[in-house]
Amino acid sequence: MIDDPYLEFEREAMILRDWLALDRTVLANKRTFLAYSRTAIAMAVLGIAFIKLIGHPFFEVSGFLLVLSGIAVFYVGAREYNSNTRRFKKLVEKERALEAHMHEIGAAEAEAGRAMAAAGDRASASAGST
Repeated sequence: MIDDPYLEFEREAMILRDWLALDRTVLANKRTFLAYSRTAIAMAVLGIAFIKLIGHPFFEVSGFLLVLSGIAVFYVGAREYNSNTRRFKKLVEKERALEAHMHEIGAAEAEAGRAMAAAGDRASASAGST
Protein backbone atom coordinates (compact mmCIF):
# COMPACT_ATOMS: atom_id res chain seq x y z
CA MET A 1 0.00 0.00 0.00
CA ILE A 2 1.26 3.49 -0.83
CA ASP A 3 1.96 5.67 2.21
CA ASP A 4 1.32 8.93 0.39
CA PRO A 5 -1.27 8.60 -2.39
CA TYR A 6 -0.54 12.15 -3.58
CA LEU A 7 3.07 11.52 -4.62
CA GLU A 8 2.05 10.91 -8.23
CA PHE A 9 0.58 14.41 -8.61
CA GLU A 10 2.57 17.51 -9.49
CA ARG A 11 2.18 19.88 -6.56
CA GLU A 12 2.77 23.51 -5.94
CA ALA A 13 2.16 25.32 -2.70
CA MET A 14 -1.25 24.66 -1.20
CA ILE A 15 -3.78 27.43 -1.67
CA LEU A 16 -6.50 28.51 0.74
CA ARG A 17 -8.99 26.01 -0.71
CA ASP A 18 -6.57 23.16 0.04
CA TRP A 19 -6.00 24.28 3.63
CA LEU A 20 -9.76 24.57 4.17
CA ALA A 21 -10.24 21.07 2.74
CA LEU A 22 -7.62 19.78 5.17
CA ASP A 23 -9.43 21.50 8.04
CA ARG A 24 -12.72 19.89 6.97
CA THR A 25 -11.01 16.51 6.82
CA VAL A 26 -9.55 16.93 10.31
CA LEU A 27 -12.98 17.87 11.65
CA ALA A 28 -14.54 14.86 9.90
CA ASN A 29 -11.89 12.65 11.52
CA LYS A 30 -12.84 14.01 14.96
CA ARG A 31 -16.54 13.54 14.22
CA THR A 32 -15.91 9.95 13.20
CA PHE A 33 -13.96 9.26 16.40
CA LEU A 34 -16.84 10.70 18.43
CA ALA A 35 -19.25 8.41 16.57
CA TYR A 36 -17.07 5.40 17.39
CA SER A 37 -16.96 6.52 21.03
CA ARG A 38 -20.73 7.04 21.19
CA THR A 39 -21.33 3.58 19.73
CA ALA A 40 -18.84 1.98 22.13
CA ILE A 41 -20.44 3.65 25.15
CA ALA A 42 -23.94 2.61 24.02
CA MET A 43 -22.81 -0.99 23.57
CA ALA A 44 -21.12 -1.08 26.97
CA VAL A 45 -24.11 0.48 28.76
CA LEU A 46 -26.51 -1.93 27.07
CA GLY A 47 -24.25 -4.83 28.05
CA ILE A 48 -24.13 -3.68 31.67
CA ALA A 49 -27.92 -3.28 31.67
CA PHE A 50 -28.31 -6.84 30.38
CA ILE A 51 -26.01 -8.14 33.10
CA LYS A 52 -27.55 -6.18 35.98
CA LEU A 53 -31.26 -6.01 35.10
CA ILE A 54 -32.00 -9.34 33.49
CA GLY A 55 -31.07 -12.45 35.43
CA HIS A 56 -31.25 -14.90 32.55
CA PRO A 57 -27.88 -16.55 31.66
CA PHE A 58 -28.37 -15.83 27.93
CA PHE A 59 -28.61 -12.10 28.60
CA GLU A 60 -25.64 -12.20 30.98
CA VAL A 61 -23.48 -13.77 28.27
CA SER A 62 -24.89 -11.31 25.73
CA GLY A 63 -24.12 -8.48 28.14
CA PHE A 64 -20.49 -9.53 28.52
CA LEU A 65 -20.17 -9.83 24.75
CA LEU A 66 -21.66 -6.36 24.30
CA VAL A 67 -19.24 -4.85 26.84
CA LEU A 68 -16.30 -6.53 25.12
CA SER A 69 -17.58 -5.42 21.73
CA GLY A 70 -17.89 -1.86 23.02
CA ILE A 71 -14.27 -1.93 24.17
CA ALA A 72 -13.21 -3.31 20.78
CA VAL A 73 -15.17 -0.62 18.89
CA PHE A 74 -13.57 2.11 21.01
CA TYR A 75 -10.11 0.66 20.37
CA VAL A 76 -10.70 0.52 16.59
CA GLY A 77 -11.99 4.12 16.60
CA ALA A 78 -9.02 5.38 18.63
CA ARG A 79 -6.57 3.56 16.37
CA GLU A 80 -8.14 5.00 13.21
CA TYR A 81 -8.22 8.49 14.71
CA ASN A 82 -4.54 8.34 15.68
CA SER A 83 -3.54 6.90 12.31
CA ASN A 84 -5.36 9.64 10.39
CA THR A 85 -4.06 12.37 12.70
CA ARG A 86 -0.46 11.23 12.14
CA ARG A 87 -1.03 11.17 8.38
CA PHE A 88 -2.48 14.71 8.43
CA LYS A 89 0.46 15.98 10.48
CA LYS A 90 2.91 14.46 7.99
CA LEU A 91 1.04 16.10 5.12
CA VAL A 92 1.17 19.51 6.82
CA GLU A 93 4.88 19.12 7.62
CA LYS A 94 5.66 18.18 4.01
CA GLU A 95 3.61 21.10 2.72
CA ARG A 96 5.32 23.58 5.03
CA ALA A 97 8.73 22.27 3.96
CA LEU A 98 7.68 22.60 0.31
CA GLU A 99 6.48 26.17 0.90
CA ALA A 100 9.76 27.07 2.62
CA HIS A 101 11.70 25.57 -0.29
CA MET A 102 9.56 27.46 -2.83
CA HIS A 103 10.17 30.67 -0.86
CA GLU A 104 13.94 30.06 -0.93
CA ILE A 105 13.83 29.42 -4.68
CA GLY A 106 11.83 32.61 -5.22
CA ALA A 107 14.32 34.62 -3.16
CA ALA A 108 17.26 33.14 -5.10
CA GLU A 109 15.57 33.92 -8.42
CA ALA A 110 14.86 37.49 -7.30
CA GLU A 111 18.50 37.92 -6.27
CA ALA A 112 19.67 36.54 -9.61
CA GLY A 113 17.31 38.93 -11.41
CA ARG A 114 18.68 41.89 -9.47
CA ALA A 115 22.25 40.83 -10.26
CA MET A 116 21.38 40.52 -13.98
CA ALA A 117 19.74 43.96 -13.93
CA ALA A 118 22.76 45.50 -12.22
CA ALA A 119 25.10 43.90 -14.76
CA GLY A 120 22.91 45.19 -17.60
CA ASP A 121 22.94 48.69 -16.11
CA ARG A 122 26.74 48.61 -15.87
CA ALA A 123 27.05 47.37 -19.43
CA SER A 124 24.76 50.11 -20.78
CA ALA A 125 26.55 52.76 -18.70
CA SER A 126 29.94 51.71 -20.05
CA ALA A 127 28.61 51.58 -23.60
CA GLY A 128 27.11 55.06 -23.20
CA SER A 129 30.38 56.59 -21.95
CA THR A 130 32.38 55.48 -25.01
